[in-house]
Formats: sequence, C-alpha cells, structure tokens
Amino acid sequence: EGRFTMVKRLSLIGFSLGVLVSVLFNNLFLIPVLGAGFAFAPVWYLRSTAASYKKHLNEELETAISVITTSYLRSGDLLKSVRENIPYLNPPVKSHFEAFLTESEMLNSNMISTINSLKMKIPNRIYHEWCNTLIQCQSDRSMKNTLSFSVQKFSDVRIIQSELEAIINEPKKEAFTMIFLVMANIPLLYVLNQSWFRTLLFTTPGKITLAICAALILFSITRVMQLSRPVDYKA
Repeated sequence: EGRFTMVKRLSLIGFSLGVLVSVLFNNLFLIPVLGAGFAFAPVWYLRSTAASYKKHLNEELETAISVITTSYLRSGDLLKSVRENIPYLNPPVKSHFEAFLTESEMLNSNMISTINSLKMKIPNRIYHEWCNTLIQCQSDRSMKNTLSFSVQKFSDVRIIQSELEAIINEPKKEAFTMIFLVMANIPLLYVLNQSWFRTLLFTTPGKITLAICAALILFSITRVMQLSRPVDYKA
C-alpha cells in the first residue's frame, strides 16, 4: 500500500516515455499502445511482487497453523502451543503470532478478542476459518479436532498451485520466446533487408503493422500476468 503513490507516478512517467518514443519513431499509431504498455509496466511489477508475496505468505501460514495445531491438539493450551513453536515460524507470519502472545499475556486476557485481533492481521480465507475454529474451541474443546481440516485445505491449495504452475510454465516460456522473436525481427530486418526495414518504419502500412504487433505483445503480457496469479481458496 505504501508503494501505490510511487506506482501511480511511475505509470505517468511511463506513459509520457511511451508517447515520447512513439513521437521519436514518427509513428502516431504507436502512441496509445506504447503509452499503455509503459504505463502498465510498474503495475505489472507490483502485481508480480504481490503474487510472490502471497505465495510465500500461504506457505508460511501452512507451516504455522500446522505446527501450532499439532501442539494444541496435544496440550490443549493455545498460548503454550504458539510459544513453543515461535522459533519455527518465519516472517511475515512470525511477528503476528509474537504480537498475539504479547497481547494475550500482558494486555488483554480475553482470548476470543486476541484471536480475533490475530485473525484480522492476515487476509486469508483458510486462515480466517482456522481462527474462527479456535474461537469456537474456547467454549467447546471438542472442536479442536476440526482444526486439522483447515490445515488440509492449505495442503490442497499448495498442491493445486504446484500443478497449475507446472501447466502454465511451458506456455509462459513459449509466449515470452515468441515476444522476443517478434521484437528481435525488427533490428534483424535492418541487417537482412534494409528496404523492408525502411518500409516497416517509415511507411503508413509499416507503422500500422508495428502498432498491431505492439498491441498483441501488450495483450499477451497482460494475459500471462492474469494466469500467473496465486490460487485462492473459495468455500
């Protein structure tokens, strides 16, 4: 969220740069395409880093609730279960559970309130379900056994994510290879046939062809980014 203002500014700068490059090539057809492409670049970067962060968060959440659930099923003491597993947790999950311990032991003795506070710190459906089950366990200890179902859902999401990445990786490589080949053909034409190169860059049909190719590349990258999103669990 702190980077959003910077991303907006970079998008405006990128749009201006795209327009400038189009004007330098004397190709008005490229202005909307390059303007949009350069403007979207910071957004693509942000979405890529957000997707990587979300995958990492899901992995750490799976580890955290798995080890804490195992300890809680054995001991029946939630604070003890969290405390003994803190060394095995990693950022960004670890700090939230440390804050939960501090709040429970020093600030607020109401366990339901502190679990709710812990729940709202991390946006994840399965994790929220796990926290809701923990809240129910405070009044009905027999609900402890249902915590394992939330752990299993994390495992299912991880397996589906791995399978999806295996399916998408090859088409993604092919898409970027084709994009590279299309872009590399332009300087290659200069070496192979300068007449074709001049036709492509300096005639109206050539300029329209370049704009269409740029638009298709922009569309392809957008689709690849959409298909690369992490898997979300929906009840």
